[in-house]
Amino acid sequence: MITLANRLTITRMALVLPYALLALNGERLVAGVVFAVAAVTDLLDGHFARVRSEETMLGKVLDPIADKMLTITALIVLVAMDTLHGIHLLAAVIIAMREFWVAGLREGLIDSGAELPVSAMAKVKTTLQLVALFLLTLGDSFIGYTVFWAAALLTLYTGYQYTVDSFKVLNLGADETTSS
Repeated sequence: MITLANRLTITRMALVLPYALLALNGERLVAGVVFAVAAVTDLLDGHFARVRSEETMLGKVLDPIADKMLTITALIVLVAMDTLHGIHLLAAVIIAMREFWVAGLREGLIDSGAELPVSAMAKVKTTLQLVALFLLTLGDSFIGYTVFWAAALLTLYTGYQYTVDSFKVLNLGADETTSS
């Protein structure tokens, strides 16, 4: 069943390409508006799924994919536009690597039948990333870069925390290497 939350997630996915095309064609303001709409769908889809009791497997699968599509595309676009350059590339790599790392861990959790809830800090991380990427889409700014670095540091922390929690749930660790 395609719920309201699923429609919002699919809308976010559909907005990724127009965002990229607009930004790469120098339409920063319009691209920023498209990005903002996509970001708002990220904030609303989970809320509607919970309050309407419409959490679905489709939503659980599509939501993280849509998040990564938006975030990674924005990083690539901002690098291509030379907004993210120099030392700021390090923050972009941190964010991208964490997204792929956590996606892999999440797949391992799904395969094992386990699930980890999204932490409050991970929600703050996502919000900071979206705000930073929005600001940087509009143009170079001290505030945009500051929020971007705050997001990158929080990305490291939440990635570490998700790794520790995942390893506990999956029972990975030193004792696994002793059994041969």
